Amino acid sequence: MSKLKVVGEKSLTNSSRVVGLLAQLEKINTDSTESDTARYVTSKILHLAQSQEKTRREMTTKGSTGMEVLLSTLENTKDLQTVLNILSILIELVSSGGGRRASFLVAKGGSQILLQLLMNASKDSPPHEEVMVQTHSILAKIGPKDKKFGVKARVNGALTVTLNLVKQHFQNYRLVLPCLQLLRVYSTNSVNSVSLGKNGVVELMFKIIGPFSKKNSGLMKDKRQESGGQRVRSSASNHLCRLAPA
Repeated sequence: MSKLKVVGEKSLTNSSRVVGLLAQLEKINTDSTESDTARYVTSKILHLAQSQEKTRREMTTKGSTGMEVLLSTLENTKDLQTVLNILSILIELVSSGGGRRASFLVAKGGSQILLQLLMNASKDSPPHEEVMVQTHSILAKIGPKDKKFGVKARVNGALTVTLNLVKQHFQNYRLVLPCLQLLRVYSTNSVNSVSLGKNGVVELMFKIIGPFSKKNSGLMKDKRQESGGQRVRSSASNHLCRLAPA
């Protein structure tokens, strides 16, 4: 792959650099033979997004097509590193700028594309951990900004994917934490709360937090009397910070 294909990158300002890179990505995002170029271009965009607030702002301003290009590439590429690069870019974008950038991602169809990515990634054996961590992290941030997120997640089958990940990897706190954050978002929908409760999520929560909460066994017994969905939310809310390794 020739780096010369990224036209005049070094001579451009940071602003025009990201515009040029996005234009380059748009041209190649449906060409599977250009995976090396897509990997290179997205790594450059990631570097700019990590180091320049101006770049993050430009990609999420009204009229910008940057988000559409990233999401289109994410939807079409089969290259793992390109997927990881784009997920990292999205995390940079939604982790700053308050909720406006999360809403911007939702408005561009990000919820559905990321939920589909979650489903596709779950079919790998085993699922790629970094893809799962990043996808859950982004969805947990943008889900509250999407009024139909709970329904989309349920229809898509994402509830089962997330719950199974927690069941199978409940001692992997790096993976479990974003999963629990997303379960909390799922459970703001009452139908999802009932479904998760019936599928054993409450018992699973106590299995995870038990080692961190032995001194609060009385409180935990009281919480067992609450409704399924509420127990999911309260357990996740009260104990999420304890799930990260010391």
